[in-house]
Amino acid sequence: MIGKNRIALTSLVGLLLATLGLISILNFERIQRRTLEWCMVLKPNSMLINLWQSPTLGMTANVFIFNWTNSEQFNNPNVKPRFEELGPYVFTERQEKLNVVWHPENYTVSYMRRSHFYFDQEASARNLTDSIVAPNTLSVGLLNKMQKWNPMLRTLMLMAINMNGNEPTFVRPADDWLFSGFDTPLIKISKMVPTRMVPELHFPYERIGYGYPRNDSEQIYGHHNVYTGQDDFRKLGQIARWRYDNVTAGQPNCKLSGSMGEFHPIPLRQGRPISYFVPDICRELILDYAGTTIFEGIPAYVYKSTPRNMANGTDNPDHSCYCTGNCKEVRSGVLNLSACWYDVPIFASSPHFYNADPYYVDGVEGMKPDKDRHEMSVILEPTTGMLLDIKARLMISLLVEPRPESVFRKSRRTFFPLVWVDYRVRITPDLLIYLKLLPISALIGKICSCIAVGLGFVLLLWYPRQIILHKHFMRKIDITNLENRRQVPATGELKAQGVEDSPLLVGLQFVPSSGDA
Repeated sequence: MIGKNRIALTSLVGLLLATLGLISILNFERIQRRTLEWCMVLKPNSMLINLWQSPTLGMTANVFIFNWTNSEQFNNPNVKPRFEELGPYVFTERQEKLNVVWHPENYTVSYMRRSHFYFDQEASARNLTDSIVAPNTLSVGLLNKMQKWNPMLRTLMLMAINMNGNEPTFVRPADDWLFSGFDTPLIKISKMVPTRMVPELHFPYERIGYGYPRNDSEQIYGHHNVYTGQDDFRKLGQIARWRYDNVTAGQPNCKLSGSMGEFHPIPLRQGRPISYFVPDICRELILDYAGTTIFEGIPAYVYKSTPRNMANGTDNPDHSCYCTGNCKEVRSGVLNLSACWYDVPIFASSPHFYNADPYYVDGVEGMKPDKDRHEMSVILEPTTGMLLDIKARLMISLLVEPRPESVFRKSRRTFFPLVWVDYRVRITPDLLIYLKLLPISALIGKICSCIAVGLGFVLLLWYPRQIILHKHFMRKIDITNLENRRQVPATGELKAQGVEDSPLLVGLQFVPSSGDA
């Protein structure tokens, strides 16, 4: 006989296998998502923490600088400023996060970001020694900032500008305009005045430049505080605080939001936009869903910048909080960054004013908006939200207005393009292999679940089937024996029949013995 314990144990194992297999099949996507969430949540000593702190993605910045070719006619309102695009000046970037501090009480992590930029001479079309002519950004910025000062301070500053910085242009090598920067007499004078006496003169840097002091600096990007996703995975990688606040200094009505670039809430949904918080422009930048594609054999979602992403608060009410107080809206297509850049009238847009109001392109010469070269796009893997490819293209312009005290008092109101960057990030081959393994691992998981269900049912029914077969077999044997017994005569009959019909007795007569007489 089969032991009862053996039967119970085998049946229990089969029941568990079948149950787990069915649960896995019915909830496979949910289990897969939970597994990914467990792996991707930010926490000390987690699987992705080293990759998060020191990204290995290939990051390239293709920088284009605009050279003002007819600057000698700056005071002729009938002549449009003409610009020549120089570049690209190609730099590779390596990022790292420093001073990482975990905050389990509110499920966030804080860090400082530092970037190292390395010039790639072979990939560049120009040299860093190229001479670049650009408008005097410092003078224009000071004149814009002075509008809020008291009359006496304004008079003193105008005297300083007329003595030391009243040139309409700066002529510097490309290297100075980018990451090296350059000093001016006005900056030196401002540093001599104590900040407490004249806080309006506060400028944190000793040099100016489009990329200064981004190279090897922690302060330019500021202190970041992001959600780890432990309490709510949808918040993973989303900005919580920047520079110790949940709003920016110049836009107190707009709460910070957006991804820092590494993570997005998964799974991604078709039709829904994504957003990034960009420290360089002190605000959120939204990209709209644009469809699907196949990237290196992987199904992916595409997101692109559309006109509404750069629209003003009138055309896009979601942007109304960025313009408050005495703010004057400009036509759609550019974002006002003055509050972010120490009241210098700096504006961000797509390169060559692509997708912007035609007013901006018509205001200068040399702009050639092109969809292929100037459109911003992002490609993400929908299951993990991982970045596959990004073309982040952004241009910085300077608004020059004809103020009476300015050297540009006879000029037309113009948005001067200064520089634009084609920022490329592409997934590395090793990470791409892991993503390609995801569908295979999912298929293997489903097959294993089906095998578990089948094996579970086999084990669950094995001994009951054996017992049934055994009983059936024994019953068959009993029936066969019964039939055989019915066909065979009784023992007495066999003996009688055997005596009478025996061939040995044929022809013999019974002779009685003498005792029988």
